[in-house]
Order: sequence, then structure tokens, then C-alpha cells
Amino acid sequence: MTRMKVYLLISLFIANIGEWVYFIALNLIVLAITNSPTSITILYMFVPIAMLLTNSWAGSLVDRVNIRRLLIYLHLARAALMLILVTTTHMMTIYVITLFIQIFTAIYSNAVFVYSTKIISESEQQRFNAWRSMTQSSGFILGPMIAGWFFFIGTANLAIIANVISLIIAVFLLSKCPNTITNNKTGRERITFNTVKADWNVVYLYAQKHLYISLIFVMNGFFIVCLTAIDSLEAAFATRALHLSESTYGLLVSLAGIGFIAGSICNIKWLLKPISAMFYGVLFCSTGYLIYGLANNWWVVGAGFFILSFANSFVNVGFTTYIQKALPTAILGRFTAIFSLIEAIVTIAVLLLFSIGTQLVSLRALVLIGISLLWGLTFFYGAYYVKHRKNKLNRVIN
Repeated sequence: MTRMKVYLLISLFIANIGEWVYFIALNLIVLAITNSPTSITILYMFVPIAMLLTNSWAGSLVDRVNIRRLLIYLHLARAALMLILVTTTHMMTIYVITLFIQIFTAIYSNAVFVYSTKIISESEQQRFNAWRSMTQSSGFILGPMIAGWFFFIGTANLAIIANVISLIIAVFLLSKCPNTITNNKTGRERITFNTVKADWNVVYLYAQKHLYISLIFVMNGFFIVCLTAIDSLEAAFATRALHLSESTYGLLVSLAGIGFIAGSICNIKWLLKPISAMFYGVLFCSTGYLIYGLANNWWVVGAGFFILSFANSFVNVGFTTYIQKALPTAILGRFTAIFSLIEAIVTIAVLLLFSIGTQLVSLRALVLIGISLLWGLTFFYGAYYVKHRKNKLNRVIN
């Protein structure tokens, strides 16, 4: 692995752990000020709200600027806002600052995907995506642990300051990575309403012309919506339907993190074709969720959690690599941002339906409904995969 890829991976790893530390600390700060669980729920709503506010135009920005410079500015802006955050106890100020941090994070997520696609060669993208998946999974485990350590030696504010330092380190590492080449004409173009409107039209025409790519996006989006809906009931299902203690549920979450890491390691060692990785990942992820939904004791739930998280890493790596290879980099930011916007709207709608569903049916029945939708998607993936293999075989024969 080249030094440039190592710098980028470490930068992503540090930023990912920092986000976990920051958000856990923020939850505790808000809870200490308000003593209200509802105030914590509002913080979680800022993530989809930020996506709704940014994804309609963020892709237009990302496709027209020097992305490395944009990533550095986004890190520095978030670091500055977090420093302000630790100096106030006024809830409205905290909410406004948190919303802007989530807006910058939403833009960052799109930008870093396009940036890594542009600077990593096509032959190395899948293995890099697997390494990135492992660093994200590690952050899922290490982030809460590091946050807990900061709470032990200091306060939640200290944890946020530590994240500010991590963002500055990430900026330094990003500065060692190469610049992306921006077209002089588009680089000077102002982002206006007409520009965004024209970009939406470009994405629409491209999606209409390349329906097979659009179908992959739609299927992956529906996959994420199903997982989000099922996961939104996870804590309640584990503690109420399965009667697990909070500490035992915590072990399940850690087991899921281990499953992600194990799956990422397998992705690094054995590179499946992206379409194959997606299909088998969705198949075994659905199997893991079915085991989880039908379980009646911790061991069965644990097996389901490990299988679904292990398989999910294959879906993530396969989808990311497929899109990087299939889409031209010139419209990559716009295409992914617009489809992510649609995904966010559908996710919010489905979460509202599931929250209403908790008042009408049992938790297990609702979880099984979500799993049934996931299995329906699995059959669609299977049909697409079989068709893809047949087309590939026909091309070889002819």
C-alpha cells in the first residue's frame, strides 16, 4: 500500500473515531443540561435533516471544486464549531451548532467518496474500500471505548476537545494526499439554482440511459432503508421482546462490530466481483436478520448479529466498488448525492410508519415485517445476479 493511501486511511480512521467520541459526549452534555431523553432524540433527527438540506446541491459543489481543499475546510469548520460548543450551555445554541456540524458532515461524506475514487486507481479501489470498511468498523468499537476513557479521566467536554485535536491531525494527513484535478471552466462556475437544476437534469438523463446502474442504486437504497427500519427497533426488541439486560445488549453491539471487522478482513484477502459481493452479502445479511428476528435466547441472537454484520461488509464494499467503476467521476458527486437525498426521504417516511406500527402490532411482528421486506429485496438481487451471470456467459460464448 502506497504512503498516500496510508495517509488517507489513517485520516479517515481518526475522523471516524472522533465522530463517535464527539456524538457520545454530546449526548451526555445535552442530557446533563436538560435531563430529558427527548432532547437526545432531537440530536438524532439532525442527521437526516442535514442530508435533506444539503444533498440536493452538495454533489454540484463536490464535482466543481478542489476536493482535498474542501475536505480540509470542512474538518476545520467542524473543529471550530466544536470548540464553540464546549463553551455554551444554551440549548438552542447547541442545537444550531450541532445542525451545522451535521451539514458539514453530510457534505464531507459525499466529498470523501468522490475524492477516494479519483485518487485511488481502479485496480486498487476494492481492496482500499475493504480497508476503509475495516477502519470504520474498528471505529464502531473503539470510539465508544475511547469516549468512556475520556469520561473516566475528565468530562464530556474533554472528549469533544480531543475530537477537535483528531480533526486537526486528519487535516495534516490530508494535506499529504494529492490534489484532484478540477476542470478550469467548472472550477470557476458559481453554484446557483439554475446550476443545481441543470445538474438534476444531467443525473436524470444519465440514470434513464443507464437503467442497470440506477437499479443497483435503488436496490442498495432499499436495502439500507430496510436495515435502518429494523435497527430502529433493535434496542427495544432486544430488551423487551428478548428480555436481555442492557449490558447483554451491549455485548451484542460489540459482537456486531467484530462481525464487521471479520467481514472486512475477508474482503481484503479475497476480492469477489462487486456484483457477487453484493448478492451474497445481501443473502447472508437477510439470513442473519431472520435468525435474529426468530431468536429466543442470547446465543441465537448473537449468531444472527455476527452473520448479518459480517455479510453487511460485503454489501458495502461491493456496492462502493461497483459504483466507482460504473459511474464517470465527472458526475459521481451529483449522482450519489441526489440518490442519497431520495434515500433519506424514503428512510424518514419508513421510520415514521414503523414508529406508528409499534402502537399497532408487537415488536417481533414489526421486526419480522421488516425482515420480510428485506427477503423480498434479496430475491430481486438474486434475479439481477442470475441475469448478470447469463449476460456475462453469453458475451464469453459470442
